Amino acid sequence: MLTNKKIGLCAAGLWLLACGCHLLYPQQIVQVSRLLPVASAQYALESDGGVSYTIEGLRLLIRHLSDPDLNAMFPTESSEGEYSINPYTFGDYVDPTVGYVRNRFTVFEIEVHNRAFAKVELNPLKAILLTDRGGEFLQPYGILAGSSPRNFESYYRARRSPSGNDFYRFNMRLGIVRSNNYNIDRKIFKGESYRGLLVFDPLAAEVAQVALVLRDFVLKFNPHDAPLETTTLRFEFRREVQRELVEREQDESQSGPVTYTRLGAPLQLDRGAAGNPTRAASALEGELQDRLTDINSCFAREFAAGRAAAGRMKVRFAIDPAGAVAAVEIVDSGVVSAVVDACVRSEIEQWTFAPAAGRTVAECDLEFIDGRE
Repeated sequence: MLTNKKIGLCAAGLWLLACGCHLLYPQQIVQVSRLLPVASAQYALESDGGVSYTIEGLRLLIRHLSDPDLNAMFPTESSEGEYSINPYTFGDYVDPTVGYVRNRFTVFEIEVHNRAFAKVELNPLKAILLTDRGGEFLQPYGILAGSSPRNFESYYRARRSPSGNDFYRFNMRLGIVRSNNYNIDRKIFKGESYRGLLVFDPLAAEVAQVALVLRDFVLKFNPHDAPLETTTLRFEFRREVQRELVEREQDESQSGPVTYTRLGAPLQLDRGAAGNPTRAASALEGELQDRLTDINSCFAREFAAGRAAAGRMKVRFAIDPAGAVAAVEIVDSGVVSAVVDACVRSEIEQWTFAPAAGRTVAECDLEFIDGRE
């Protein structure tokens, strides 16, 4: 005889089947980093959270875009979990190693309204983002390889697998970047306006204040089209970090073992990293965290096929002064798979970092986890 409790469970099961087997997962955490402008005599705060600078009919408006802002700009491209193609965020993908949606970049929107000057020009690649971490500064991302030491083409190529789907996502991301980044060699003539995005690496957890510095903004050109008068503008921001709860729908048909990869120990560096903020352990660890999803894909395929075991792997690699990975060595591996070892080595060989003086040798401890345990 069925009790009322059993009848209720059966009804619930039938309802789930009738609804196409979609479950509402428990609330997930999204960590949101916001940069709020600091008021000063030269700069006016705007109602939309931005800050503006005006001189003789020329107006610049700067606004920091948080991940929710960027996901709202590209809603369809941000709703596919780890396969989201929004180039500026991780979409709605919750990183299992930290339990929340990670911050991929630091993004500003810049608007220039020229009502007075014959023509003006901002070179986005001359901008820098200063932080309050002992003289640290971040360089902006260019679009194509070779345009800047940090660029979207190299960033996403290093994270691209050989699959056709990954090539599709790579091309879609670059297409979005080409259409939305602030472009170089863009002169704004009298009566025109222009707007675009300026992108930097994500901020370290301890950063509380930043300054966006736009260097050599050209106000006037000589008859030969060379800069005649330039100015440098500095926009100050204070940082707020909040964790917000969201709900996500997940298809129940996505079954099978769940794996993830995390750093099992602090990153170890040789003396070549001393005194260089871009090669500090905290800076490199942040970049490694962003790339663990790609490393995990090497493990997940072999683990699902029963050809690899959960375990640890110690990897040593060198970063040359230009930021390229010069050598990768699997020092020790407990995943019992030469295929995983070779795949991890291949992934790391494609990584690029910020240029720095000297060669840096790093050693990381990767932990491959069976998420069912």
